[in-house]
Amino acid sequence: MHRHARQLQHKVVSSATTPSATATKATAKTAHQRPSRVHARTPLTEGQQGSDFVSAHRAFAPLTKGRPVFRITQPISVIHEPQSFYQELLRGISHARRRVYLSSLYLGSEENELISALGQALSRQPDLQVHILLDCLRGTRTDSQGMSSAALLAPLIAAHGADRVRVSMYHTPALSGLSKQAWPQRYNEAFGLQHIKGYIFDDDIIISGANLSRDYFTNRQDRYMRISDRQFVNYFAGLIDAIGQFSFRVAAGNRMQTLSSTNYRLEMPHSMPDPSQEPREFVREANEVMAQFLQRTEIENAIDEHDINERDTLAIPTVQMRQLGITQDEQHMAEFIELADAFARRHHGGCHNLMASAYFNFSEQYKSSVLSSPSQWELLVASPQANGFYAAKGISQFIPDMYSIIEHGFLRDVAKHGRNKDVAVAEYKRDGWTFHGKGVWCYLNQRLPQLIMVGSPNYGYRSIYRDLEAQVTLIPGSEHLRKDIHQEAQRLLAQSKTVSEPELRQRIRDTPLWVHGIKPFIMTKF
Repeated sequence: MHRHARQLQHKVVSSATTPSATATKATAKTAHQRPSRVHARTPLTEGQQGSDFVSAHRAFAPLTKGRPVFRITQPISVIHEPQSFYQELLRGISHARRRVYLSSLYLGSEENELISALGQALSRQPDLQVHILLDCLRGTRTDSQGMSSAALLAPLIAAHGADRVRVSMYHTPALSGLSKQAWPQRYNEAFGLQHIKGYIFDDDIIISGANLSRDYFTNRQDRYMRISDRQFVNYFAGLIDAIGQFSFRVAAGNRMQTLSSTNYRLEMPHSMPDPSQEPREFVREANEVMAQFLQRTEIENAIDEHDINERDTLAIPTVQMRQLGITQDEQHMAEFIELADAFARRHHGGCHNLMASAYFNFSEQYKSSVLSSPSQWELLVASPQANGFYAAKGISQFIPDMYSIIEHGFLRDVAKHGRNKDVAVAEYKRDGWTFHGKGVWCYLNQRLPQLIMVGSPNYGYRSIYRDLEAQVTLIPGSEHLRKDIHQEAQRLLAQSKTVSEPELRQRIRDTPLWVHGIKPFIMTKF
């Protein structure tokens, strides 16, 4: 993967884009080792026992150029389980005094306790401001009882006022006019979504890939990292406010109205074009808002790489909004892979990466990079049983099969490239659980990771070309934090099993031929 030009994206006229073209376990003794059911040992499993200290701050210093960078001085908390994530959400809401910002794909229509906690906090703290950012297509999609995220939140706005409770709903410009009318609710979100996940309580934020829905609080494994730093949190609050400038705003009916799909209306901010009616004009205006935000935050939070101390924990946030002409995270990922590979060449392959995604649907550029890389890679994804589409209805029920087909094709390519010793694929499988984790752990010839990424991207076509995404690259400055994030990886890998090409060939043997035929559609829409 070549280096992309590093530059701020400016105004574009059209939302049309043309397709262009994870981290390992070390064998340090931990409380969370892989179980015996892992049937294959790879170099990634064994790890490389580097003894010389390697500075990730120096190796990855170019990543700090042209992007906002934050020195995090407070301890960072790694949250491991969805139940703990939910309790942290409730605790954060109850303790907030100034602001609660929640950015998610949607709010589950059964989340009355969360709504109640927000209402109580607003009543208790007269200065509290709440801003909730959701996707418009998913947030207005009704369930079997006719409920939606918007309908659930409307009474909160009616009770506490639109000046204190703001609900923003981003609508993709890729679905407009007759196309929007033709596609059913269940599938129209394939055109693009607001996918950023960040949960702010005053000066704390939980960066995650999890949504605000019951399964994400019980048995859907994701990743969650709590960071306390006012300047860093201000960046994410500013990002949510910026997206809110070009998103629909939910307006409520009177406060006595019952929960229903008719107790709210959607209003576009003054002078902002409607993306479903004027997509080209909308893209132009939204791009200008985002370009100004990114330029301002880069200038305000610039850092001189010569001033970086190896004891500093650095946080580098990046966003991807290709439909709006913003490709910051795409460029960032390309540069990370280039720097990791350069290190591997200098140190005879001594770079190990773990990349996790909810789905084995990595973009062609990422798969190509892994196949040609001098680094070692392990890709962690959901098994068919741990896939969120498992046992779904309609065409969705074949999506886990499709991922197995894609996975099998990739492992065939691994063999063709002679990379069997350097590339492995593991599937997360835990009885009664699904897997939604995503991110990267990078080990530079060390027992502990020296760089990680956490956030919303799944590293697939959608993440690059369709959805609004945000992730954070952390370069830890303490061994304690490196141990915590290594343990996080080990906990996930402890529930995984390495798979082989023959095993996948057997799995997909009886898959209907027509499923193979729709692979291009699945790869770009899911």
